[in-house]
Amino acid sequence: MLFRKLKYRSLTYLLFLIALFAVSCSRTKNTTISRAYHNLTAHYNAYFNGREAYKQGIKKVDNSIKDDFTTFIPVFTISNEQAAKSAASEMETALNKSAKVIKLHSITARPKHKSGNVSKSKKNFYNKTEYCNWIDDSWMLTGKSKFVKHDWYGAEESFEYTIKEYSNEPIKYDASIWLARTYNEMGKFNDSRNILDRIEGEKEFPKRLFKDLTLSYADLFIKQKKYEDAIPKLKIAITVTHKKKEKARYYYILAQLYQHFQQYLNSSQAYTSVTRNNPSYEMIFNAQINRATCFNLGSGNADQIRKQLFKMLKDDKNIEYKDQIYYAIAKLYQKENQIEPALQNYKLSAKSSVNNSMQKALSFLALADIYFDKQKYILSQAYYDSTMAFLDAKYPDYEAVNAKSKNLTELVESLLTIQNEDSVQRIAAMSEKDRNRIIDDIIQEVIKEEERKKQEEQQQQINSALFQQNQQMQNMGNNTGGKWYFYNPATLSFGASQFKKKWGNRKLEDDWRRKNKAVTVIAQDGENSETTDSTTTPAITDNKRREFYLQHLPMNDSLLKISNQKIEDAYFNSGEAYLNKLKNLQMAIVQFETLISRFPNTKYKLLSYYDLYKMNVDLTNNQKSEKYKNLILQEFPESNYAHILSNPNYLKELAEQKDKVNQLYDDAYQEFTYRNYFKVFGYCKVADSLYANNHIIAKFELLKALSTGGTGDVTGLKNSLSDIITHYPGTEEKTAAENILAYVSQGDYSYLTNITNNHTDTTNFTTKNQDTVEVKHETEDNLYKLDETDKQYFVILLDKNADIYRLKYNLFGYNIDYFSIFDFEISTGTWNERYQLIKVHPFSSKNEAVKYYKSANKHKDIVFKAIDDRQYKFFVISDKNIEILQTDKDLYRYQKFFNKKYLEKVK
Repeated sequence: MLFRKLKYRSLTYLLFLIALFAVSCSRTKNTTISRAYHNLTAHYNAYFNGREAYKQGIKKVDNSIKDDFTTFIPVFTISNEQAAKSAASEMETALNKSAKVIKLHSITARPKHKSGNVSKSKKNFYNKTEYCNWIDDSWMLTGKSKFVKHDWYGAEESFEYTIKEYSNEPIKYDASIWLARTYNEMGKFNDSRNILDRIEGEKEFPKRLFKDLTLSYADLFIKQKKYEDAIPKLKIAITVTHKKKEKARYYYILAQLYQHFQQYLNSSQAYTSVTRNNPSYEMIFNAQINRATCFNLGSGNADQIRKQLFKMLKDDKNIEYKDQIYYAIAKLYQKENQIEPALQNYKLSAKSSVNNSMQKALSFLALADIYFDKQKYILSQAYYDSTMAFLDAKYPDYEAVNAKSKNLTELVESLLTIQNEDSVQRIAAMSEKDRNRIIDDIIQEVIKEEERKKQEEQQQQINSALFQQNQQMQNMGNNTGGKWYFYNPATLSFGASQFKKKWGNRKLEDDWRRKNKAVTVIAQDGENSETTDSTTTPAITDNKRREFYLQHLPMNDSLLKISNQKIEDAYFNSGEAYLNKLKNLQMAIVQFETLISRFPNTKYKLLSYYDLYKMNVDLTNNQKSEKYKNLILQEFPESNYAHILSNPNYLKELAEQKDKVNQLYDDAYQEFTYRNYFKVFGYCKVADSLYANNHIIAKFELLKALSTGGTGDVTGLKNSLSDIITHYPGTEEKTAAENILAYVSQGDYSYLTNITNNHTDTTNFTTKNQDTVEVKHETEDNLYKLDETDKQYFVILLDKNADIYRLKYNLFGYNIDYFSIFDFEISTGTWNERYQLIKVHPFSSKNEAVKYYKSANKHKDIVFKAIDDRQYKFFVISDKNIEILQTDKDLYRYQKFFNKKYLEKVK
């Protein structure tokens, strides 16, 4: 009985002590016991596990990172998004654990003050905002984990909170460095620099963070492309780094920076240091390759380096790196100006590249650049085309390479047209015997090629059967489910990799085997569809019959004329491409001179003369420039070009005259709105007498006609409107006159009230249901955004059946007449199945583009001369919005946006 009482009392005392301890450890009470309890449990429970999870995640990132050695590798491995994803689960654990510490162990209640004098240290202790030692570390762990997850805004918030809440603690410096690194990733470079500069200058900055500070500077400078500033920071960081793997990484980046500045000796030494610090084999390999390309021509050790590279080719460990080795060998030959072996090895590099799309792109790019420098533009364009199929959009010079590729494509299209049309004309001009002999040779080649493909397919079937048999033997006894090829992921993956190995990344489309679908000597598509009359003679599709080839030859005068027109257009367009796109004046001169020589009566003669004049002036070839100047003055004395050449002040005088005419019209229109019709007649008479045939004569005539109606002379109004319709076809004024005449004929004169009361432009009329007149006011659509800083284009969408060359000719002349001080480019392309695309650019601002639009709108009779009104649409559009429009395909929707954001805002 006594034993039972003692046992009961002991249990009671134990429960009492536990309850007392629990109360004393409450987060709402700040005692020595509660602080000790929460510090202990926070540190060795949740925080410890979270920190270990974070460390494991960082190890995963370091082990899984696949650096892209074709560009600067990142200073910090966790900047690599793909590698960082491998640590997602560990970072989630770290976040949960740090959140648990903050939630369960934070003590913000102040301890009780002891009576009497309080020391400074005690006073500081009582003024603390947090009394658990691991809360600030948990906030840091939260920010770092979010950083690894690439949650930049979450990381920014955590580090900013840490700096603010613990401004008197050393941890604020850790948080500041990580915040700067976060800003580096977000592109907030100024904010990052301000933080780093501030903490670097503080006396309390801890030495333990010196390396992190220096590396953060290096990371900032590299991301800003201030490579020269990054070099000294990396050199300092290397001296205070002790882990070999990290040191190797910093040496590699340093070597890349030296290589960028062509400091090859320093670069080579840094690459050597990489190999001495035990990095991954891939980094060692790339260091050796780059060191080989950094050799000094004067050192005379090229053969030794080349021998080392060829030895690397034979090493089984380098089978997947052969593309890079061949690339390095090619670079070596190119440095020695041995172009042919360089070309051969670049081609071997591209051929050997299976899984490394970036290396394949670089090899193609090197080939494209060499052929470009050799002015072999057709070959160069083919390799640029291949480059763009594999080049990563993140490549530093992606936009420049893409622009060069597009420019060359425009040129090559014209060059191939000349080549193709000359070939078919040459064959058409032969005797029937010679022509048939050539065609028969082509047919024999077709038959041989078909036989070769047939044998190749048979061999592939045999190989496939052997492969399947081998697989069945290997899988005997395994339950594979007997899946058919397209249902079996393993075999499908194998097939996909084999396809990519042979063909690269191809789109699923007709004729997918051909990377460059250039025109062959004798067309096999509908390019020359004019050669057959589909209503009487069906097209022949059998390419083993002579008739198949004969149908594409210009065998009569009308087809020869069409072929010659294509050649004429192609010579002019290629000359423009050489001049405006490639800036190759010599080749442009050759194309324009050949054009004039082959086609003495070409419609491009005046433009060609003027371009030849300007180019020879630029080349200081005075004799030739004078020749073309005289030809313009003699053959085109009334042209604006002749006026420009004979009168240096012509353009200035022309601009002044236009200003005077515009002012006269504004004054006349003002009087019209006040219904002072006879004053309008006076202004119109002055304009007609002083500036006959001015650029807005149709506007004056319409204003005069409306004023005639305003005086009550209905017959005079009708006659004047009829005259405008007859004499100014294709203009806005003609359209307005037709609409107004329709109403007047029905006895409806409301137009005059609309114009004078609303101050509406006299041409802004459109019919609606044949019984009302409305002025169009469209509304904005939220799909498009107006960015004043974006590039702006004047765009024309031209019906595919309209003459694009005529329109380009009109635009060239129009730009000379009205915008001669601007250096506008005119580029063409395809918009969709219905429309061709013409772009005029560049413009300095949105307002300049709108001014061009309004001027073109006023002078549609010049810009769209000989083009049917129903065959074109035109507007101004930004670089970003044109991409949206190509996807949206709703022209009406964009027109509403354009009217409101461009036309209503710019007066």
